[in-house]
Amino acid sequence: MRKALSFVFAMTLSLWALSTAKGASLCDSVSGNIVSNCGFESGSFSGWSVTGNLLGGVNGNYVGVDSSNPNSGNYEAYFGAPSSNFETGSGNLYGPSTVLSQTVAALPGEYYQVQFFVDQAACTPGTGDNDCGPGYHNSFSAFFDGAKLLSEKDAASTNGSYQEYSFIVGTTAGVVPYNSNLLEFDYTNDAGYWYIDDVSVQAVGPTPEPATFLLVAPFLGSLYWARRRKKSA
Repeated sequence: MRKALSFVFAMTLSLWALSTAKGASLCDSVSGNIVSNCGFESGSFSGWSVTGNLLGGVNGNYVGVDSSNPNSGNYEAYFGAPSSNFETGSGNLYGPSTVLSQTVAALPGEYYQVQFFVDQAACTPGTGDNDCGPGYHNSFSAFFDGAKLLSEKDAASTNGSYQEYSFIVGTTAGVVPYNSNLLEFDYTNDAGYWYIDDVSVQAVGPTPEPATFLLVAPFLGSLYWARRRKKSA
C-alpha cells in the first residue's frame, strides 16, 4: 500500500514522540564518517542531491524523508517511484530511476569502507499480494567513486527488516572514472518502497605505494561485501 498524504494530527504527534525516543543514528557513531546527514536526522535530504524520477515531488507519495521506518534514530529516506513500464507499459522495466547522491571528501589512494542499511518493503511475486500483479518490478543499485557496489532487480521483500551492506573499496589516484568521490543510490519500485538509513564512508587505510602497484593492481577497486539481516526488534 502506498503512503497516505494526510495524517490525523494526534497520530502524527504520537509517532513523533515515539521516534524522538530512539536517539541518534547509528552512523553518527562511525568514527571518521565523511557522509553528511548520514541518517537523514535533519528530517530532510540536506547534504544530499535527489534527481531523476521525482514523481509526486520530494516528500510526496513516492520520494522523501519521514519517520515511518528508521533503522536507527528518528528518520530514514524512502523511494517508491514506479518504472515507466508500470505507468505506461512502455517496456522500460527498471527506469527511470530516482537518484540519491552525495559527493564526499574521499582521498585518492585510500581504502574506504562503505556501509548502509536497506529495507525493501513490498510484495514478493507469487505470494498473491494485490500490489504484485503482472508487470511489477523493482531495482536498486549503489555506486561509490565510479565503481558499482551492487545491483538488484526484482528483489524480494525483506518484510520490514533492514539488510546491512558493507563494502571495501580501494581508490587509485588519477584513474578515470575513479576519484569522482560520488556516493550514489538508484531506485525504482512499482508497488512498494526502498528504505535507506545509516550511510557511512570511512577511511580504513592507504592503498599500496606505486612501487608495489603492479603486485596488487588486480585487487584495487575490488569490492568485498558482507550482508546480514538485522534482527527484528
